[in-house]
Amino acid sequence: MKKNSWVSLTLLFVTYFAFGWQLSEFDVPPHMTWFLAIASILVLAVALSFPLRDIKSLIVRWFSSDIGAFISIIVGAFVAVVVFTWLHLFATCLLLISAGALARLDIQISGWKSWRSFVVLITISLAGVGLGGAIEFLSKTGRLVFS
Repeated sequence: MKKNSWVSLTLLFVTYFAFGWQLSEFDVPPHMTWFLAIASILVLAVALSFPLRDIKSLIVRWFSSDIGAFISIIVGAFVAVVVFTWLHLFATCLLLISAGALARLDIQISGWKSWRSFVVLITISLAGVGLGGAIEFLSKTGRLVFS
């Protein structure tokens, strides 16, 4: 791996570390929070490692019909309202996606294959979120045992 790739991978780790630290602020049960966080990390790693080749044809086909365009406008307006309402959550998600995309680009420039880049992205992301959550839990409770 190139020397500069470690900078983006460190940035990915620190970003997910901060995300793991913030997970305790949600008012949902911890097991649901961690399940959704791990599921979103897996989905993002898959989306970055194995991009869809035929997405352009799918989008053109979807917008060519009137119903598809109408549904897209309604969903787009709903998403815009959600983004403006929960801007802090959207900014966090955008930061995680940006850090992941930067790391994936550096890995791709290094010449690694898709599976290997997936393993690197998922390992660093899960290690960051797990360590961030564990240190936050330790600082809040003062014990290492999760019970």
